[in-house]
Parts: sequence; structure tokens; C-alpha cells
Amino acid sequence: MLKNASALMFFAACISSYAATPTIDVLPGEYNLTSSTTAPVGNWVYSKAHVSVRKLDERHVVILFACEWKRNPKAACDDYYFAQWRDGGLYLQDMNTDALRIYFDPSTRALTMISRAVDAKESVRRDVFSPVGNAPDDATLARRLKRSEKSYVHPENLRVFGPYSKWKYDNNRIEFQNATP
Repeated sequence: MLKNASALMFFAACISSYAATPTIDVLPGEYNLTSSTTAPVGNWVYSKAHVSVRKLDERHVVILFACEWKRNPKAACDDYYFAQWRDGGLYLQDMNTDALRIYFDPSTRALTMISRAVDAKESVRRDVFSPVGNAPDDATLARRLKRSEKSYVHPENLRVFGPYSKWKYDNNRIEFQNATP
């Protein structure tokens, strides 16, 4: 009887752990910047920013990024990244992401991006994003988001870098916070 109860408890724990494990479907959505800070304190921060995460297929998402620099609002500020779901985790592209880390909390849907600078102070910027229901209302962010969207599908980028499904996704895992491993 005790063996059966132990087996049943183990089985129940496995099922609840499996149900709490995040999947690729928890990340897609729209996110607005709630804070941008640096250490040491500096002006390498954003005054506003928006992230749009879109599912491309069963294994890939694209992370579109639009921002406005606090120190230079007119400067171009947009980018995109691909991520691949494999082995129970989401891995950011290897190309040009050495100084970037992304964290996601499925319970609050908060997205955090940590960037290391290449400056004399060895600055680190922490940008926190909260979910919103729609694309950015701000015209500048909307325009920059469109530019990053056009860039990732641009024929020249595809010719030079190849399709995202052929890229390497080995070194930079997007960390799920407060999730059951």
C-alpha cells in the first residue's frame, strides 16, 4: 500500500512539474519598456522602447525591438533577434548576441534584457518590459518596429545570413524565471 501511494505521489509530482514547464507559446506578445537602468549610473538608457515577440513556426520566434535613446532620441534604434525552441528551452541566436541576456518570467510575463557595453566603465544596462495588448501607440516606436520587421525578411539579409532555421542557437539560452525546471 505504501509503495502504491509513493508511486502515485511521484507520478502526480511529475505531471504538475510537466504542466508548469514553459513552452515556446508563453513568450509571443507585445511588451513596453517599464524601466531602463545602468550600472554604473549613466545615460546609456532608453527613454522608451517596445518588444514584439512573434512565433514563426513550431520551433522559432522572432524578437522585434524598437527603442529611443535617452541621450539621442533621433538616432536609429531598432533590431531583431531569432530564438529557437529545443531541449525544453529557448535559445537566442549565436550571431551578435554575446553581450545580451534575456530573462522571462511566465507568471508575470515580464521580459528583462541585460546588455553589457564595450566601454571604459564596463557598463551594464537592465531593461524591463511588461506585457501590453497591442503594438506601440507611439509613432516613432511603431515606425522603428516596422523597420526591424522589414529587415529580418529583407532579401539581402536572407542572402547574406541565410534562413533563420539554419542559424546556430547554442550559446545563449533565454532564462525562464520562477518556472519549475
